[in-house]
Amino acid sequence: MQGQGPGYPGGYGQPGPLSSGGQMAGGGPIQGGPMPGGSPPPASGPMPGGGPLHSGGPRPNDGSRVIPMVDARDVHKSFHHNEVLRGISMQIWRQEVVVLLGPSGSGKTTFLRCINHLEKINHGRIYVDGELIGYRELPNGELREDSEANIARKRAELGMVFQRFNLFPHLTALQNITEAPIRVRGVPRAQAEARARELLAKVGLADKADAYPNRLSGGQQQRVAIARALAMDPKLMLFDEPTSALDPELVGEVLKVMRQLAEEGMTMVVVTHEMGFAREVADRAIFIDGGVIVEQGRPTEMFANPREERTRAFLRKIL
Repeated sequence: MQGQGPGYPGGYGQPGPLSSGGQMAGGGPIQGGPMPGGSPPPASGPMPGGGPLHSGGPRPNDGSRVIPMVDARDVHKSFHHNEVLRGISMQIWRQEVVVLLGPSGSGKTTFLRCINHLEKINHGRIYVDGELIGYRELPNGELREDSEANIARKRAELGMVFQRFNLFPHLTALQNITEAPIRVRGVPRAQAEARARELLAKVGLADKADAYPNRLSGGQQQRVAIARALAMDPKLMLFDEPTSALDPELVGEVLKVMRQLAEEGMTMVVVTHEMGFAREVADRAIFIDGGVIVEQGRPTEMFANPREERTRAFLRKIL
């Protein structure tokens, strides 16, 4: 897929080439200059409405201040003259499960790919766990694209699962999972393989370690892809419509694994049209259309009583 590092379908590899001096491709600094409030991401209070629906919530009710796992500020992204993201700002909290909803072309997947710098933003900032993603700040507040090594290091801490699995066809399920830990993290092979077998058992595929992707169903391949992402011990998991390429009868086995991750407290951002999953598992639903956030809230409340007419029109078509 465009923007992925060579050789690592899960997004762990190096980004594409940078222009000299670490600048954005095409020249000068990222647009927008310094954000209000100075350089570091401020400590931020809890989201209204208290903690998430699952146990161990990250948003305390006592007013204590925490750093969000994802802090996106006025993010803009254009492809040529088409502005796909038009000022997206959101905060996502540790152990929170957030679903991004919206029609095709609304900017959901683009925003997801901006979080781990598979797409370069044109304006704004994205912090993950307090670290600026993709860029470094100069003393005058301007942003320049970060070094390849720093981008790769930060990206390795973020797991991403794509629509089309992106498994290496010439490697077994076990080898697909061990490839990045061994090559990127330098994990000893025996340790990586032991961890991979644990993860295959976790996703219900303990007996498929030696199977090649063409011998696995779509649902099995996607579960291997989830295990591969988990092998890097990510602090955040990004899912880009992980069930959209699956036959309907295979969707449930992937959603079961995702539910388990949510129950274990994994922070997750999920682009999906699986409204049942959103209602049952997500702490928050965010409806995006035309590159802007139209509405957000707890899924049960937003689905039952959306405030915005555009949200109502969208939900009438899919619920």
